[in-house]
Amino acid sequence: MKKLIIIALMFVAITSCNHKEVDTKSEGEKLMQTSREWSKVAASRNADSILSYWTDDAIVVSAGVQVLKGKDGIRGMVEGSFTQPGFQISWEPKSAEISKSGDLGYLLETTKLTMTDSLGKASVQNFNAVTIWKKQADGSWKCAVDVMSPLTP
Repeated sequence: MKKLIIIALMFVAITSCNHKEVDTKSEGEKLMQTSREWSKVAASRNADSILSYWTDDAIVVSAGVQVLKGKDGIRGMVEGSFTQPGFQISWEPKSAEISKSGDLGYLLETTKLTMTDSLGKASVQNFNAVTIWKKQADGSWKCAVDVMSPLTP
């Protein structure tokens, strides 16, 4: 009986040492930096580079349009935006939350979308956005859900 208790205590000690504490603040900062980098990449108009920040099964939700699912559906939106005169998009993360397990996170962001209207004048729209991210096996973050909601003037 005494040996069983010692073995049980050793097992608990060993398995508790394997529990890794996640620094959610540091991971949140990394996630915000990833989003900032993605915003800069969006200006490059390189569809493959832009798409690399989404998971393969990502979902994009925007007001007034169909929900886009997967990189193939999202690719159409990305490449279609390149054909819009004066199209520019940028965003800035405002806050990050990371799960205690460190494998999921979300950002609250503001987004600015600019296009040229039919008179050649720049038309600017502002959005609130929520992005949900999954940590990948290599430690990088990829966006799984991207939701934008227009701000009314």
